[in-house]
Amino acid sequence: MGAAQSSTFGSAHRDDKGKESASAYTMKTCYYELLGVERTATDAELKKAYRKQALVWHPDKNYDNIEEATRIFALIQHAYEVLSDPHERAWYDGHRDEILREDSDYAGDAGDRGYSTVSGHTPDSLMRFFSPDCYAGFNDDGKGFYTVYRELFAQLAKEETEAHNPDLDEDDSAAARLDWLSSCSFGNSHSPFVDEERPERSIKVFYNEWSNFSTRKSFRWLDKWRLSDAPNRFVKRHMEKENKKSRETGRRAYNDAVRNLVAFVRKRDPRYKQFQQEQEALRKEREEAHKARLAAERAERLQRLEEYEAPAWANTEEHDAVLDVLDDVWEEEEVQWECQACNKRFKNERQWKHHESSKKHREMVEILRQELLAE
Repeated sequence: MGAAQSSTFGSAHRDDKGKESASAYTMKTCYYELLGVERTATDAELKKAYRKQALVWHPDKNYDNIEEATRIFALIQHAYEVLSDPHERAWYDGHRDEILREDSDYAGDAGDRGYSTVSGHTPDSLMRFFSPDCYAGFNDDGKGFYTVYRELFAQLAKEETEAHNPDLDEDDSAAARLDWLSSCSFGNSHSPFVDEERPERSIKVFYNEWSNFSTRKSFRWLDKWRLSDAPNRFVKRHMEKENKKSRETGRRAYNDAVRNLVAFVRKRDPRYKQFQQEQEALRKEREEAHKARLAAERAERLQRLEEYEAPAWANTEEHDAVLDVLDDVWEEEEVQWECQACNKRFKNERQWKHHESSKKHREMVEILRQELLAE
């Protein structure tokens, strides 16, 4: 898909003013087409295209059709939000065909929710939930954000419970984890992201647990071979090996789809956004308090320094004169590491120098100085 194709997308639906009509923009349109860029577009090109489209479709610029402009503006915002995130863009590029597939292409047994048969949800059936088109607003209505994803995660948990085989699972924690998935809800618009009274029921914990999702499904329906058709043991082992490989591939793809869906939903969850804003405000508050404390401590040190008055014995000229006299006295004896003022001897120079810098030594020197001055 090149630039020419992207432009054709809009030019076929222009009104008398030369602007693409609203019918040209649906959620099943490729995000790159929504922004009018190629799939190889750089971050700078994406930003430029987004600003251009946002300016055209901003509700304030379309007062004659605010409702439709608001819808299209939201689609353009979502497209840019996905493509400007390296992780989400990589996921979109790898699953673009599945995401753009019409809902009717999914075989399901749960109405318009898109649940597939036999295996329950599959990576393909989950693709429709990577779009704001699957819910209508961030509310608790029947098709609102919280209802749609609450029912989805409840269905996923139910499928895991049904797929769990305790006879084949020696890990006791697996059963406990399944119990948690079945009992913990996605909540509604009023559910706290962090629940102080019941931390284990916090939406934060919900996302943390689902972010580490690991399915219990067997994926036997992906087997390539029916073992009963094997003519001998050698062929049977080969069939088993290929079947196991197919199951593992399917399991990895499903785990990856669920975990990426969790990240997708959390990023757009108003409760998560509010929590992030609150945490950022707390961080700034702590940072400002820390800076204020450091400034106060520095000011206090400067104040003490300004008020400090050196003692008389610290006078440089007098102190040097006393030391000269003491040097003359000490030179009369040949003890190398000895303090005549304190009448102490030391094993090495390091101990002697340490002693000379001590408070007791300086006090003794001051006493001797006073005695010498008195004489």
